[in-house]
Amino acid sequence: AIGFYILAYSIESIAITLLLYVVVSLITRIPICRFARAALPAQLIAFSSSSSIAPLPVLVESAEVRLGLPKPVTGFVLPLAVSTFKIASPVSWSVGAVFVGWFYGIPLHVGSLAVIAFAAVFLAFAAPGIPRGAFIMLTPLFLAIGLPAEGIGILIAVDAIPDTFATVLNTTGNLAAAALVASFGETDTTAIPSSSLH
Repeated sequence: AIGFYILAYSIESIAITLLLYVVVSLITRIPICRFARAALPAQLIAFSSSSSIAPLPVLVESAEVRLGLPKPVTGFVLPLAVSTFKIASPVSWSVGAVFVGWFYGIPLHVGSLAVIAFAAVFLAFAAPGIPRGAFIMLTPLFLAIGLPAEGIGILIAVDAIPDTFATVLNTTGNLAAAALVASFGETDTTAIPSSSLH
């Protein structure tokens, strides 16, 4: 069961990360390969550190140099996104709740999962961008839907592997947010000289 939780959580994080490539490409017209190359350095730092904060300097550099995003956007959107935008939280909290419910033999209804996913969107804003930081916010939420708080300890114990993929998802989401904001601001993110791409 623990292996299934780790696998499901990791695969979902990877799938949503790849989906972000497509969404950014469709909306901003930035080629998928170009966005992937820009995201890769920050993703490697995120993967190795399990921290959404650690990749920020590299994220800013990649956004400006590799994607040509304007400094007013990168300087405002990226630090704000790193502190508040945890796109992986609805995934991790929902999968974690299902696993804990199964582990303790507590059935969860669709309404409970909807509460988890909805609350994750808002509570994640207050979660620190450090390893296992989001679990701080889970205790009252688990109690509210009838899950034992002790289940969070189990999630923390097995979180090391899937958390690396979730952190990569968060980091990719931060870069995607900056690209989308720049696009909505009618910034031309495609007409970048090839010499500026590293």
